[in-house]
Formats: sequence, structure tokens, C-alpha cells
Amino acid sequence: MNARTSLFAPRRGLLTEAALVLAVAAALAAASWLVRTPRLSLAADVEAYALDLGFPVVDAAGALALYDANSHLFIDTRPVDPATAARIPGSLPIRLVSFDDDLIAVLDFMAPEDPLLLYGDGNLQILAAVAERLTGRGFTVLTLMRGSLPAWRAAGGPVSGGETRDG
Repeated sequence: MNARTSLFAPRRGLLTEAALVLAVAAALAAASWLVRTPRLSLAADVEAYALDLGFPVVDAAGALALYDANSHLFIDTRPVDPATAARIPGSLPIRLVSFDDDLIAVLDFMAPEDPLLLYGDGNLQILAAVAERLTGRGFTVLTLMRGSLPAWRAAGGPVSGGETRDG
């Protein structure tokens, strides 16, 4: 038994030393964080993570003003059947999943210099993806609508076709 204890005696000392070094390193790191300026926040700043879409964004009321002024063509990017879904009257369907086919189908009704307002199901990243693809096809004046068809309806915008419940 004496031989066995002597085998572990150096290891206990080594483990104690390692724990002490680890505790000192953690204390020094915490002290360094406290005195360092500027230090990183422990909570996320919402402004720092704002979604930069690269296109102007309007709310439903702003989109309704553009609709009433008849200044923009409205593009429906929702992944729904345009023949049966509720939509903004006069809007043209260009969905991300069938972008090329949809664009070919509506190209006779729009020109690259026409101002377009894209609306969808509330996902601004999908709107931005469709807008990027339209930019790649030469369209230059693109605006995105924040919100979805229910937000448009709540702002007083007209809805036609399909079930006007949720679209």
C-alpha cells in the first residue's frame, strides 16, 4: 500500500497546482474584462444586429400611399398559387421558388426602369432575395414592404381574389 500511495502523491500535487493556475487565470481574465474599455457587452444590442437588406423598406401604410399614388408596380413574392390566393389588386406574382418562370410570365407588363414594391408573407429576407435576383435582371428601383397581407389590410389596403382572410 505504501508503494501505491507514493505513486499518487505526485499526481495530487500536480492536480492542485493545475487547479490553482486555472483559478488565477480565470481571476485575471475577469479583472481584465472589468478594467478594459471599451468592453464587449454581455447582452446583444438590437441596433448592432439590424437587418441590412440593401433596399428601402416601407411599412404597410407607406406601401398604401405608393399604391394610391399609382407610382409602383406591386410584386407578390408569397409562395402561394396566384390564381387562388388573396392578393393586392394588380400585383404580379414573382416567387423565389419559381423566379425565372414567373418573371417570364410577367415581363410583358413591366420594364427594368419601373419602380417595384415587393410584398410577401412577412419574411424580409425572402423579399430581399427576390429583389437581388430582380436587380441581377436589370431592375433598379425596388422597395420592400415590411409586414404581410394582413398588415396591408389593417392599413386599409384593398385585397382581391381567393380567400381574403389571410392570403
